[in-house]
Amino acid sequence: MVRTVTATLCFVLFTASAASAETKTYPLTTLEGTTNKEVVATPVVYKGQEGLHVTVSPEHKSIEEGGCDNCTFVALDGIDFANGTIEIEVAGKPTEGAPDWARGFVGIILRADLEADTYEGLYLRPLNATADTQIQRNRTVQYFAYPDHPWHVLREATPGHYESYAPIEVAEWTSMRIDVDGEELRLYLNGAETAALVVADLKLGADQHGTIGLFTEPATDAYFRNLVVTPRQAGFMAR
Repeated sequence: MVRTVTATLCFVLFTASAASAETKTYPLTTLEGTTNKEVVATPVVYKGQEGLHVTVSPEHKSIEEGGCDNCTFVALDGIDFANGTIEIEVAGKPTEGAPDWARGFVGIILRADLEADTYEGLYLRPLNATADTQIQRNRTVQYFAYPDHPWHVLREATPGHYESYAPIEVAEWTSMRIDVDGEELRLYLNGAETAALVVADLKLGADQHGTIGLFTEPATDAYFRNLVVTPRQAGFMAR
């Protein structure tokens, strides 16, 4: 029994050490190692913290104009993420003079295969968190998968299934932790122990993998800092 417990403890310590050794931190204070996808990115100091300011490019065209939706982000070069944990701090607010539909969209692209143009994403609508109607509050957090499952397709097919409420603030730094394991994803905000959103059927499947991106939408000032990526083996959330 002692040998079994000791062996198990050694295995846990080794596993934790191995995971820690693979963890990579991206301060997001320069544009080195990034590729813009219909956005403009600039290093800034926001709320006393260094990071990147990201806005949608003036040349971007919406679906109505013959362009695309959910396709505006900064891609990070040299990452091939499949399963594990993504941690980052974000802040979002509507631009000055933005239309009423602008909600401060800010979030993360993950498992992005840029050659195939397929990826999944999570984003926040901070302005929705204090909206006057409950149904709009319930749309504070959003999951989508590009290109076949944009937010409006998911909402129409399964209302409320891929979005939820979260108590966040407009224009303030918000910490996101995203655990991804096969076809399951869990989003935690500001250190909470309870997930703000759980997606049990990621639309691109368990084998999808690729880079990570910094996502925003038109009429938004989005800010990003301190990205930490910890790859893990599939099945880690069930252990």
